[in-house]
Amino acid sequence: MKGGLESGNGVPVRARPDFHVARSRLLERLDGTAPLVLVSGPAGSGKTSLLDEWCTRTPDPARCRIALEDEDTLLWQPALRSLAEHGLPVDGLAEDLGCDALLGTEPLAALADAVVSSARRWTVVIDGYELTSPELADEVANLLARTEGSLRLVLATRVDPVLPLYRYRLDGSLDEVRAADLAFTDDEAGVLLARSGGTLPPEAVHDLNLRLGGWAVGLRFAGRALAGHPEPESMVSNLLGHDLDITDYLLHEVLDTCDPETRDLLLRTCVPDLLVPELLEDLVGSQDARRLAELARSNLFLEPGDHDGCLRYQPFFRDLLRARLAYETPDISADLHRRTAAWLRRREEWERSAEQLAAGGLWVELAQQLVDDLLVARILVGPDARLLASARRVPPEVHTPAAFVVRAALALAADDTAACKDQLDGARLAADDVAQEPSFVLVDAVRAAIADDLERAAVVVAGAVRTLAAARRPAARLASPEIEGLLQVATAEIALRRGELSRARVALARVEALPGLPAGFRAQVLGRRALSEALDARLNRAQLHARQALELVEEADDSGETRGPAAAAALALVALERDDLASVRRHLGEARVCRGLVDDQVVRAVTTGIQAHLEARSGLLVPCDVESLCPSDVRDPWLVGWLLLQAAQIAVAQGRFDDALRTLDVLADGQGPSGDVVAAAAYAEQGRSVAMDRALATARESSQDVVPEVHRLLVEAVHEADRHSVRAAAPLMEQALELAAREGARRPFREASPSVRRLLAGNPRVLARHSWLAGAATPSRPPRGGTGVPPASAGPARRDEHGAALVEPLTPKELEVLGHLEELLTTQEIAEKMFVSVNTVRTHVRSILRKLGVNRRHLAVRRARTLGLLGAPLSPADPITPQG
Repeated sequence: MKGGLESGNGVPVRARPDFHVARSRLLERLDGTAPLVLVSGPAGSGKTSLLDEWCTRTPDPARCRIALEDEDTLLWQPALRSLAEHGLPVDGLAEDLGCDALLGTEPLAALADAVVSSARRWTVVIDGYELTSPELADEVANLLARTEGSLRLVLATRVDPVLPLYRYRLDGSLDEVRAADLAFTDDEAGVLLARSGGTLPPEAVHDLNLRLGGWAVGLRFAGRALAGHPEPESMVSNLLGHDLDITDYLLHEVLDTCDPETRDLLLRTCVPDLLVPELLEDLVGSQDARRLAELARSNLFLEPGDHDGCLRYQPFFRDLLRARLAYETPDISADLHRRTAAWLRRREEWERSAEQLAAGGLWVELAQQLVDDLLVARILVGPDARLLASARRVPPEVHTPAAFVVRAALALAADDTAACKDQLDGARLAADDVAQEPSFVLVDAVRAAIADDLERAAVVVAGAVRTLAAARRPAARLASPEIEGLLQVATAEIALRRGELSRARVALARVEALPGLPAGFRAQVLGRRALSEALDARLNRAQLHARQALELVEEADDSGETRGPAAAAALALVALERDDLASVRRHLGEARVCRGLVDDQVVRAVTTGIQAHLEARSGLLVPCDVESLCPSDVRDPWLVGWLLLQAAQIAVAQGRFDDALRTLDVLADGQGPSGDVVAAAAYAEQGRSVAMDRALATARESSQDVVPEVHRLLVEAVHEADRHSVRAAAPLMEQALELAAREGARRPFREASPSVRRLLAGNPRVLARHSWLAGAATPSRPPRGGTGVPPASAGPARRDEHGAALVEPLTPKELEVLGHLEELLTTQEIAEKMFVSVNTVRTHVRSILRKLGVNRRHLAVRRARTLGLLGAPLSPADPITPQG
């Protein structure tokens, strides 16, 4: 019998330890009236502690408590002795039995008569006896029937007794506390951990308790292991695999107590996560599969699965079994993992199949399966967390062609195109024909669209489309949305790099229509679409899709690691066109810290162009040659042309008309209608009417997007004013303003040529009807000569909310200093940034304060914001945003 018992109120009970957790929800089950109470659960689940608490809370002199050990084979003898000690007249029955296991007919009748005639209701609590003998079980059932409710039997056991439990359930004479009931709730687990020395926040308690399945002893050991640790939360994920107390307990108290056949069956069925009947028959045969279902009654940490007929081991016990299997019979372990993976693969459970191969250390087979089933597509679009975890486990020393392709996909998913290329080159060296494999072709196409020379990339992508259209693989149907999505994205990337923006949007729209793609990938697609729209000056749609992309990222990944730079770059470009410089700086900064910017030629070109506009607004001269302007890795003709076009636009705004025209001459076709309009503006400033008419005529022949058309209308207005009058130019200006208002485009007016700005300043009535413009830039006087930077102006008289006007326009340097004041830089920091002396900065600050009519730096920043000198973030209520 178990030792360490004390007597309290005539009932042998244990002294409750300090870490005991009261569980009143279970005591109510024990307080019932059913003649039979079954407390059934695995070792260490808290059965004995629960009975101790119940016996102490509700003392009863007619209650007998018997605690037995596993080696105890006799039941009636200790039960009769305990009843006699508590006053039931059964003296001599135990001695008469001797070593007999069964009571016999006459002694059983005498015991039943003694219980019934005592006029008391007796309770016998038997803790730790496994009632597996059918003959003994018949006597127990007979005794319960004869006593007619005068005897209540409480059995605490690891294995369900061979009593007719179904019959007791039908007639309501059975109360049960099962393993699921004994499992600690998160609240109870938190209390037990704390009393054992380990304190965790609720989220970590839930995680640990879920891993342990509410197992009391496991929580107790975990609490001791966490006690005093400086960072207990960090230990939770690795605790179960490294805690020797838990491992030793399971080995000695559970696994080693099983007979050899049962132990072998447990080891041979621990490989699958979910024990499906068909899979079990495939692994161990139908007879052993039925036997395992019977073992589920034995509380061997084996519980019903999510589907009818399925079973699963508790994770901590399953992991122990797998470790023992791999240690004792590694060949059998690998074979079981291989067979389980094959069974799952036949049922198209790709992730679970890959996990089985990874768990068995079958790296060559895992890599080959990922490649054969085209699962690299999921690595690229997801990434699928479970599949990615399995793929990452393929060791670098595995040099099969498939392993190289898998590592290439992983590198590309991490935006490392250089490492991706190295791995693909390794695959080619490992096997000549690997370059024809669909998985290789897919990875290479996505990489080439981003990183290769444009013409070669176009050839690779087109070849991939043909190859994958003809591919027939087991997983091709399942992976088709991912494959189609990747090919369309690659096609869109080629179109973006060529400046075929409409074609890019069509391809990206097809991706958005595909079902089942993960949110992170859809966010990247939306960001790309937003960028193509921003480049086409479709500002409202660009802003909408960019914001949708960022929302998807927040939903899919709180850390923001899946955020691409395209959405931020698109918002920066939109803010630039709307003359919202504060937002430009913010979004530009966001784009520059995004993962993947290094290999993104389109975004790098766009951010370079945006930065050039910001520098020009600070009074700096923007270079117009390719070598100075373009990043070293941006060499696509359209992207280079777009950057040069930005430089030409800036040169016109700064009065450097010859520089602008020389820059446009570098472009083969003037970069389309936009180039023609910029050239016309430069010609107009130089008084070259014939050349201006020719450029305008060319621009009129092409369908125009909003911003180029606004620029053209403004140049036409200048031309009309020169030929007739300012009043005659008013309708064209009105048309330009109305068109710009649709997209909220302020930059065409802010960075217009000097003549356009003078024309705008001469039409105050037109400007008054377009308050959304918030003060378009016009010069206070014409520039000196045809080249050089004109005297800067903050535009027509800017007024604050009280109508007070800006006394005198700020110079470009003063505007730059004002921007640094907004950033809260010190005088010394501003001097270092501008490469000027501290005294020069102080002179600029004094001039700014005088012109803005304030006496403090923070007041200057506030007034500048009111006047629109620093820009302001747009809001849904901004009048420049179209309705509907």
